[in-house]
Amino acid sequence: MLDAATAQDLRRKHYNATLAGVRKAHDTLWCFRVRPDFPVPDFQPGQYTTLGLGLWEPRHSGAFPEADLDEKKVRRLGRRAYSVSHPVMLNPGNGHLAPKSLDYLEFYIVMVAGGEGKPAPLLTPRLFLLGEGDRLYMGEKFTGEYTLDSMEDIRRRDDALVVFAGTGTGEGPHNFMIWELLRSGFKGRIASIVCVRYRGDLAYEEIYRNLEKKYPNLSYHALTTREADTIHHKVYVQDYIVSGKFEDEIGRRMDPANTHLFLCGNPAMIGAPKIRDGQKIWPAGKKGVIQIMEERGFRMDWGKARGNIHSEKYW
Repeated sequence: MLDAATAQDLRRKHYNATLAGVRKAHDTLWCFRVRPDFPVPDFQPGQYTTLGLGLWEPRHSGAFPEADLDEKKVRRLGRRAYSVSHPVMLNPGNGHLAPKSLDYLEFYIVMVAGGEGKPAPLLTPRLFLLGEGDRLYMGEKFTGEYTLDSMEDIRRRDDALVVFAGTGTGEGPHNFMIWELLRSGFKGRIASIVCVRYRGDLAYEEIYRNLEKKYPNLSYHALTTREADTIHHKVYVQDYIVSGKFEDEIGRRMDPANTHLFLCGNPAMIGAPKIRDGQKIWPAGKKGVIQIMEERGFRMDWGKARGNIHSEKYW
């Protein structure tokens, strides 16, 4: 570890943002609210930037031990890209959307502990020791193609259906995208499917249950896989779609003529194919959502050709 004076000098040199606060779902799942020192450039819901902390900072005791860092490496920043999430509403009791202008950005982050055979994570074991007012690094560039631009063909259609499917913190960018649709007066149907291990992993559920009361075109569908009543009959996003239960609950079928799907999270849920010689090679085993929906006439984004299935490379 570096001495305190050197560490403080490095913080002054590298850090350009302040932790404005956190909302904790539980000990290892937080909504971080970060206030940058710089004016945030225009960016779109669904895009991402980077967060970082110096490798000289202490690490959470619950994380897998990190290899000793030499003096050169310990002066570096550990950085990772995160999609910008959104509080959607600030007071879960009133059902009102958060205002467009906030003085912070929200990030939905789980602490990665690492383990045998896996690299020791550099960033999250440090992030989860921060408190309100602590300093950190935020990237000044916001980028990514996982945006609502992909659904412009149905944006003004009253019969449109937009389905967001996420696992774990893959819900993060969807929160901002859904907020934008609601804020802009989108008339179509919006459905958010979220699959997690435990009910306590649903950091935004209360918010959405209140929003459902105000916006009849919005529905929130939570799936858990390790609760006592679900662990022996797990329903993943793929099962929920293939069984027809999701469409029964929303009262309509997903039609490629007026429906777009956004997928973020576990690669097994997404099921993106590899492309070889212009052909799609699907992952072995259980079908992912992309393959399921392509068999129903939907088309994924492919190169510059936009389809009606969009996925983020989250892992």
